[in-house]
Amino acid sequence: MDSFATNTAVFDSWLHRHYDYISDDIAIADLRDSHEGRGLLARNDIQKDTVLFRLSRDHILNIRTAALGKLKPGNQEVLETLNQWEALILCLAYEMMLGEESQWSSYLAVLPEKFNSLMFWSSEELEKLKPSNVLQRIGREQAEQMHSKLVPEYCLRLGSKKLVEYLTIDRFHKVASIIMSYSFDVDDPEDDPEDDPEDSEDQEEEVDELEQECIKYDGYLKSMVPLADILNSNTNLVNANLSYENDALVMTATKDIKKGEQIYNIYGELPNSEILRKYGYVELPASKYDFAELPVSVIKQTFVDNYLSSLDSKIRETLFDKTAELINDSDYLDESLEDLEEGIVLDSYEVFADADVLPELLLLIQILTTCYESFETDPKWAKKLARSRSELESFVNRCILKSYQLVEKNIITNRCVENLNKCVEGRIAQYGTAQNYEIPASYRDFDRTELASIVLRCEVNCLRNVLNNFPEKYERIDDSKLLKNVLKRKAEADAQKHKKQRT
Repeated sequence: MDSFATNTAVFDSWLHRHYDYISDDIAIADLRDSHEGRGLLARNDIQKDTVLFRLSRDHILNIRTAALGKLKPGNQEVLETLNQWEALILCLAYEMMLGEESQWSSYLAVLPEKFNSLMFWSSEELEKLKPSNVLQRIGREQAEQMHSKLVPEYCLRLGSKKLVEYLTIDRFHKVASIIMSYSFDVDDPEDDPEDDPEDSEDQEEEVDELEQECIKYDGYLKSMVPLADILNSNTNLVNANLSYENDALVMTATKDIKKGEQIYNIYGELPNSEILRKYGYVELPASKYDFAELPVSVIKQTFVDNYLSSLDSKIRETLFDKTAELINDSDYLDESLEDLEEGIVLDSYEVFADADVLPELLLLIQILTTCYESFETDPKWAKKLARSRSELESFVNRCILKSYQLVEKNIITNRCVENLNKCVEGRIAQYGTAQNYEIPASYRDFDRTELASIVLRCEVNCLRNVLNNFPEKYERIDDSKLLKNVLKRKAEADAQKHKKQRT
């Protein structure tokens, strides 16, 4: 028996000694042949709503149950001043340092030692993921800042000099990656809503800051849940769910499961790019929740390149920047779109596999289209607007009002759709040869180049779906009526000007 099988057997024995209930119809399986590590299989047919296993809360690993929290008086309070990630990293690292002396040693032995998540890719390997925006979310710098905060200061405050030596930056990355891949956010039964200072208006701002920085007001604990984390994830095949009771955690079948089938949980509604970033693998042929991102820089380039060609490029860029700023600062949109705290001009916009687009993206394209179709009627006037903020603001606000009234009724103009398509085509062009990559039909031991290619092609597919399957809920109309409406005041002003010139 190899060490993989031995560790599985020891872990299985530990589970059966400590857990309240484990169904005889499930078993931990060696799935290395399909490149899935360990997983949970059905030994017999399982009906929907069947309880697969139940464990009490003292058998999940978090700041309440970890040895570090009990190492010396006051450690619980110290850990609660940290955020969820910081506290669990220290607790898990301490258990790993204890080795066989840890009460969790049988569980720790089945956690991975090698990692394929993006944190462990070289800069050359990460280059293969361009132009995906996932590259902006790896978080290496933030992780290193966290390590500097915790080591040595908090290790010493918690009473462990050995942890200072043990928790090198390399080990820190590994522990953090284990938590990213395997942890659950479990509601905290000790959380008392009456202690929540949010009830005090005077402390509202302070609480917002506290909630970002420490565990105390979160209402949940980031936790390691043995056996629950053995289940592999698949957004298309998920058939089980972990629920939280007052004194226990329960895994239940959400569908009928046939004998021999794998039992899947779900890590979240994640696209393949995020699955690769966090867990180091991809789903085939795609994640159910795949999306691509359309950067605002592509939108800018599309409008700058396709309108006002007679004007200098710097003037065109200035006009776009000022127009976008006015749209983002619009009081009308702030009042009309109360749920959008950041406005509608974002760094990027998600484009989903089902061809759906964010309402704020469609509204932005409609407003820009209305502005630019108007600018195109009189380039000299557009040039003047680029130099006069007050006049530009007045006109942009009119375009915002009329465009919002349309989009709110699920109506858009033909030019809006054309411009959205041009933006999407511009984004697709950035993917280069990845546009033509054929996603494999079955799993194998993919190298990192192949993993990157799969992610990029999934994103391209999302973008292409917008071109081919634009949502039918939107009625399309000709632009002329809208333009006549927004340009009415300009036309009246021009007519008045000409009248004066004649006299």
